[in-house]
Amino acid sequence: MTREEIADIIKPDGFSPFVIVTGSGNRFSVNHPDFVDLPPVPEEIDPTVPSFLIVYTKNGVPRFITLANIQEIEFKPAGQ
Repeated sequence: MTREEIADIIKPDGFSPFVIVTGSGNRFSVNHPDFVDLPPVPEEIDPTVPSFLIVYTKNGVPRFITLANIQEIEFKPAGQ
């Protein structure tokens, strides 16, 4: 998954709830755009540093997910 793909998915306009499935089988539910963040990356950053996003749990605990570890994005049906 690339930064650009994630950035499109988490835009507030037209946001749809989704679940992030990682390579280890963990599932992270994102029901609102306020519960996910894609930190900015300066242009001068080392390209070998893995890119990540932050997903907040129901209790507000941040979970850092490396983009390379995302296996799938499952979009939830409307109303869930």
